[in-house]
Amino acid sequence: MVNRVHLGSVARDLKKKLGSRAFLTVQRSEVTRLVREFSGLDSTRVKAVMGQELEQALLEQGVRCFPSLGDTAEDAVRLFHAGTFTGAIIDMLRHPAPETDRELAETLIKLKGKWNWSGRSEPVPPEPEADFEPVKMRGESLSSTVSGDRR
Repeated sequence: MVNRVHLGSVARDLKKKLGSRAFLTVQRSEVTRLVREFSGLDSTRVKAVMGQELEQALLEQGVRCFPSLGDTAEDAVRLFHAGTFTGAIIDMLRHPAPETDRELAETLIKLKGKWNWSGRSEPVPPEPEADFEPVKMRGESLSSTVSGDRR
């Protein structure tokens, strides 16, 4: 049976692979391979409960993942350091709330390169929907992507 020692070893190994990168995308099959390697159990699988336990072991190493390892519908997860800018963005998108709309808008403005970094006059971010720019998907015309009203 897979225990906390095995999951701790997997978490430390994944943290080492993440290193100083902002994030690392890992296939779930690689996570399963590591669990099998450290536990010595060739047929074990990472399902909901073990996924939650492994996420806790990762968090104890200062690493988070998205989507959840307990979500068996995804083929890959993205690992990132807890308490970082990457984590803040994921949290704002994952847990939408009117209280974080301004912070998300400010973050998007910064990412788009429209932020006044001099700090002389603090920009006021627009309402989140006012900064929307349609994205043309491969094989689509812009008119099929946006209906004309920018809501």
